[in-house]
Amino acid sequence: MDKRVFVLGIAMLVTGFSVYGYLNENVPTGKTGMSQDEIDALNQAEIVNAGLENIAAMIGGIGFFIVLISIGLKRRKKGGDGKPVTQKPAEI
Repeated sequence: MDKRVFVLGIAMLVTGFSVYGYLNENVPTGKTGMSQDEIDALNQAEIVNAGLENIAAMIGGIGFFIVLISIGLKRRKKGGDGKPVTQKPAEI
């Protein structure tokens, strides 16, 4: 397991889902008696918030996959004995 890739994945996972949670808690809300300009601004803010939530969720998901990949990575040993060689007996 490569520790640098693992730490990068954990950092992306934590960052992505914490930003997603923050954006999910701070959803723009409207009130009664809003003018048309305020309604348009609210709709625009909701669209921006939804887009940022999607980006944060993607960052968290990519971080999760990087963690999975880093767990599966194994360093190859350089050199080593290699495979055993078996020779066929000479035919007479």
